[in-house]
Amino acid sequence: MMRDHPGAGTGGLGGDLINQVISATADGIIAVDEQGIVRLCNPAAVELFGRPARDLLDAPFGFPIVAGHSTDVELTQPGGGVRVVEMHISATTANSHQLHVVTLRDVMPRWLAFQRLLLPTLPDLTPIQAAAVYRPAVERLGGDWYDALPLPGGAVGAMIGDVAGHSLHAAAAMAQIRNMLHALLYDRPAEPGSALATLDRTLNAIDETPITTACVARIEPAAEGWRLRWSSAGHLPPLLLTPAGTTEYLHTEPDLPLGVDPSRPRFASTRTLPKGATVIFFTDGLVERPDQSIDVGMASLAAIAESIAHLPLDELCRTLADQHPGDGHDDIAILALRTPTPPKGSR
Repeated sequence: MMRDHPGAGTGGLGGDLINQVISATADGIIAVDEQGIVRLCNPAAVELFGRPARDLLDAPFGFPIVAGHSTDVELTQPGGGVRVVEMHISATTANSHQLHVVTLRDVMPRWLAFQRLLLPTLPDLTPIQAAAVYRPAVERLGGDWYDALPLPGGAVGAMIGDVAGHSLHAAAAMAQIRNMLHALLYDRPAEPGSALATLDRTLNAIDETPITTACVARIEPAAEGWRLRWSSAGHLPPLLLTPAGTTEYLHTEPDLPLGVDPSRPRFASTRTLPKGATVIFFTDGLVERPDQSIDVGMASLAAIAESIAHLPLDELCRTLADQHPGDGHDDIAILALRTPTPPKGSR
């Protein structure tokens, strides 16, 4: 048991046995006085906050104190990100002093599981093949997302994005943006830029949404085979991988991220795709490292993709995620679409 001075804490409530029980419990326990100052914390609370007891004791608790109140709260971690805990508050008296006892239970696994449920299972997009991978960063909530859907006229829609932050708010915004964009892309499939522009204006009107990057694309039948139309809201360019194993980033002048200036127009680019081509959409966690230019990571990713161009699409996505040149401190989302390959013997 950690306490601020000898004699404080649980001595008057049951002595050594109570101390041992509270110290051994898996839930965090914190005692807060009438001024909102932490007077006691157990080892589990220290672990949940990610800070030593000396930083917690004699300091303000930092959350509203209402006896009988239960809620999920986010504990900001020293290394970045948050930890979600269930907080329950009860009132008691110790040595004639009013105290609030705060119990904290780690519910991060529950929220991470819920976040994974928010990401879609890709539908059948035949004749286009599709595969995706999502890897959260070291048990942290995040805002990376992807989606794909069949569109009228035999086309396929694809989208990927990254909401800034690692929090419940980022995860909730991710779900909202993905669902809205899904509907918009289906409603106006001819122009990905139009869907992004409408989304940006809508989000600005109804909510304070975190800054979000996104790339929206449409792969459609064309006289020459297949055609890609895409629009970028400040997102990294898609990577085109040919059956011969060559790669090319589909660079365009990216428009502003969502949430910056919804009055600005958005544009789309067009590219003819060869048969058997793979278009790889990804978020920056796949390639980003703080100690080097992102261009280095993107060049490394292209080299990896060239070496595994022959793999089935699911395996290709998993291999890219396994061998990623990023530092592993951010979420990774990959969405890959492959155009049909001509039947053997055809010209």
